[in-house]
Amino acid sequence: MEREPKTKPKVIGIADWKTRVLRDGTDTVMLHVEDVGTIGLYFMAPGQETIVFSTEPEDDGTADEWYGGIHEFYYILVGEFTVWWGKDASKVRSKNAEKLTIKEGECVHYPQGWKYMVKNTGKVPGTFFWGASAAPKGTKPRENEPIREIK
Repeated sequence: MEREPKTKPKVIGIADWKTRVLRDGTDTVMLHVEDVGTIGLYFMAPGQETIVFSTEPEDDGTADEWYGGIHEFYYILVGEFTVWWGKDASKVRSKNAEKLTIKEGECVHYPQGWKYMVKNTGKVPGTFFWGASAAPKGTKPRENEPIREIK
C-alpha cells in the first residue's frame, strides 16, 4: 500500500512573500522549500549592480556573499543584464572577467563553482525571476544584511 506524501500542494500568495531591500536591489522570496530550493523575483534600477556572490562549494572569503555549492538561474522578465563570472572575485568585481548578456525572455543558468556579479545594463528598471537549488546539508551561507524588509 502506497503512503500519502507528507507535503501537499499549496498556494503562496503575494501577502506571504518576503521582500527585502538590499544594497544591490530588491529581492522577493516567493517560496522556499527545505532541502529543495528557493524561488523569487529581483528588481534592479538601470545601472545598478549586485555584489560579487559565490556558488562555490567552499568559501574562500573573497566574494561579498557565499551561498555554498548551489545552482541558480534567472529568467529575465523585463530589461537587460550583463553577468561577469570567474574564480577571482577581484577580476569579477572590476569587470575584467568573462561576461554574457541576458535579455527579456532569456534564461541563464549559474552553475556551482563560480563567482558572479550582475548589472542592469538596460535602460529600464529590470526584473528577473530567480531560482536557487538548496545548499548541501550543513552549509551556512554568508549573506549581507538587508537594509530593510517590506511587509
